[in-house]
Amino acid sequence: MWRSALRFSAAGIALCAAPAMAAAPAPTTVVEAAEATGFLSAIDPTLFVTIGSVFFALAAGAWALRVSMASRSATVDWSRSLGQLEAKFEKSESILASHPGLVIVWDDAYDEIDRGWGKPRVLGGPAALASLLTFASDDPTAFLNPADSLLDALGSLPMDDDQTTGRVPTLKEKVRDLRSHGIAFSGSVVTDEGRSIECDGRVAGDQVTLWLTDPAVRLADETGVLGQARDKAADLHGALNQLNSAPLAAWRRGPDLKLEWVNRAYVEMVEAINMAEVVEEQIEIDPAFRELAEKAKRETVRTGRRALDGVVKVNVKGQRRVLRVIETPLHGAGEASFGGVAVDITRQEKAQTDLERNQAAHRKTLDQLSEAVAVFNGAQQLAYYNQAFVDLWQIDDADLRDRPSHGELLDRLRHANKLPAQADFSAWKGKQLRLYTEEYGDAASSVEGETPDETWNLPEGKTLRVRQQRHALGGVSVLFDNITETLELQSRYQTQIGVQRATLNNLAEAVAVFGADGRLALFNQSFESTWGLTREQLSGQPHVSQLQDIMATKASKAEEQLSEIRGRIVSFAPEDRVPHLGEEIVLRDGHILVCSTSPLPDGATLVTFLDITDSRERQKELEVRNQILEEADRIKSRFVDHISYQLRNPLNTIIGFTEMLESEMVGSLNERQKDYASTILTASTHLLDLINDIIDLAAIDAGRLGLDMGETDVRELIESAATFASLKAEDSQIILKVDCPDDIGTIHADERRLKQVLFNLLANGFAFTEAGGHVTVGAKREGNAVSIWVEDTGRGVSPEDQATIFDRFESSGPGAGAGLGLALVNSYVELHGGFVRLSSQEGEGTRVTCHLPVAGPLERFRQLEEAAASLSFDDDAEEHMQTAARKVAAE
Repeated sequence: MWRSALRFSAAGIALCAAPAMAAAPAPTTVVEAAEATGFLSAIDPTLFVTIGSVFFALAAGAWALRVSMASRSATVDWSRSLGQLEAKFEKSESILASHPGLVIVWDDAYDEIDRGWGKPRVLGGPAALASLLTFASDDPTAFLNPADSLLDALGSLPMDDDQTTGRVPTLKEKVRDLRSHGIAFSGSVVTDEGRSIECDGRVAGDQVTLWLTDPAVRLADETGVLGQARDKAADLHGALNQLNSAPLAAWRRGPDLKLEWVNRAYVEMVEAINMAEVVEEQIEIDPAFRELAEKAKRETVRTGRRALDGVVKVNVKGQRRVLRVIETPLHGAGEASFGGVAVDITRQEKAQTDLERNQAAHRKTLDQLSEAVAVFNGAQQLAYYNQAFVDLWQIDDADLRDRPSHGELLDRLRHANKLPAQADFSAWKGKQLRLYTEEYGDAASSVEGETPDETWNLPEGKTLRVRQQRHALGGVSVLFDNITETLELQSRYQTQIGVQRATLNNLAEAVAVFGADGRLALFNQSFESTWGLTREQLSGQPHVSQLQDIMATKASKAEEQLSEIRGRIVSFAPEDRVPHLGEEIVLRDGHILVCSTSPLPDGATLVTFLDITDSRERQKELEVRNQILEEADRIKSRFVDHISYQLRNPLNTIIGFTEMLESEMVGSLNERQKDYASTILTASTHLLDLINDIIDLAAIDAGRLGLDMGETDVRELIESAATFASLKAEDSQIILKVDCPDDIGTIHADERRLKQVLFNLLANGFAFTEAGGHVTVGAKREGNAVSIWVEDTGRGVSPEDQATIFDRFESSGPGAGAGLGLALVNSYVELHGGFVRLSSQEGEGTRVTCHLPVAGPLERFRQLEEAAASLSFDDDAEEHMQTAARKVAAE
């Protein structure tokens, strides 16, 4: 119907223009007629409907005029003009039909849009109309009022406007602003099915138009020139939309470097309301952006550089950001225009910083390693080396700072004769460099990022373990581990193990070591032979429970003992992890074993079995022999004791009567008789002293000799002994000396027994010293002890005699006595808790020193007990030491 109206309108126009057409030369073609009426080319096709309705009445009048005039030439001219108008209308109609969308036109007065859409008209091709009406409701009457149906379906959808920030308005709101205020818009809406409809609102004179384009319809003419032009425009529009929606800030600058356009990310970054505010106020993200643009402009003019970038640190919404800014000249819009983007590289910058920090820490760690490390980059150049690398290869640090390649470094080392000798160095070198060229998992290679360890035997005698591995950042890392000392230690260790194993196998003791898991870890041949075990039974590290069952069959009544041993081996309780010594096990063949268990630091247990069968038999023999000797000694002691007492009584009688005769109590004696009596008295007295010494020794042996302990002044003791011996010294023409300080103090001792000691020592000195010689008696204090000595200048004692000089009945030299004096001295000093030492050289004299404790024997042994307790022994040794000290002290 509207096409008929257009035709009538065109006819009306032709009628109005008929006089002019008649006056002008008649056009020869339809095109020339259209050009003659040039004003038609300026008329929007959408206005034809309006024009038709206005001139409808004029057309009827013109028709009546034409009929009334009946002018043939006018009729011909009118017909020709009408044909031209129809051709032009058809051309406009075809253009509208080719547009992949619809045009909705409002030429009525604006009314509140909430009350309806007004009276819009729809222009466009049927394909576009059919396509767009698919977005309307399913009501089959939608074709009766296509404009309202289509606008109702699309009006509530959000309108994606390029310049909109914040809330996105709907298409209905955009149309309202267009009709009420003439605000044009361009954008798109997206349906629930995901299809995009392009929407453009414009003001055309006193009319308002809304162009709706369906991209699906546009596919029909993509192969044509118009389709290609539309594609380019759509691509540009899409690129602009993408750039506007991108998360990175983008902008465009004019020739004066002022901002002309910014995207949504830029607006949000500077916290502006919209693009208009940014452009109007020229809001820069950071002053450095403008400086970079000015520099880019200078570089473009000077060198023709296409783009310039830089890194700028800014504060965006209170957060520190690192942006990479790129300014590029836009030649499509003039040589002086620039476009820019800002890429947020904060994470990359942080990652780079963290990487550099980690690399620095990694290098610091590698610098502390004793192994030599070299890192080559992807270009095979030396990128890092530590001090150990320099020390190992003895290369000048300046040469290494030149960053030689991996291959060059191998060549240098080869020329310096520092690499292992190779029959084919080129092939060997290629093998060393294969990690640079082979891919991970290469079918021709088993390399998966690293090579197996290699051993390099250097000409200078060093041995290196070399490992190559692909570096995480490209290139290859090489580790050189000097294992020369390690190999030497391993060799020594193996030698030591061999020596220890040979030592264990040559031990008489059976030795076995059980691990913390209770399995046999080590044993010697004696263990195998002692228990009669076979190699099959001992192979495979059998558990102690298995060996216990076998050993129980070879021992008599030892099941409980073997169970206790097994418990100590497998137990982790602290009370079980202590040494156990001397546990006897009797075998069925009569052999006696002494078992000892000792826990080892690593949780293992050492078990030893010592065969004491022969020792036990000899012990029994010695015990029998000792009993015989003890019995003989007791018989001897009783005999000596008995004889001594029996001899002392007659001697006392002889001495008594001899003294009576010598004192001439029964009558006077001549000189010869006096000599006889004196000789008898001297011999009898000497014999009595000898018998008394024997009795004292017998009493000491029997433990019946007691000491009368008391405080004894050492100085007085020495002077008393010297006074007693002075007459003997005068008779023997020997010089007697005393060497004792006055403040030497006292000791707790039996004074009478100590005098006997001094008398015997002095008598012994006089006996072995010739006339004119010297005998010295002295004493000195040494801490908690006092040393008393007698020294002579006699002929001395030979080394052979020194070994037995303190034994009983041992004497040497002319004039020697019965050999009891020094034996008695030694016994008396030992009863006081002291000891005797003799030093002598033949021809120079003899010195006998008695060392006596100041506090007496009991206090001395108490001090020994305390000293023993302070020593660091194991528990059993300490207990035995303290027990022995207490026993000696008690005795």
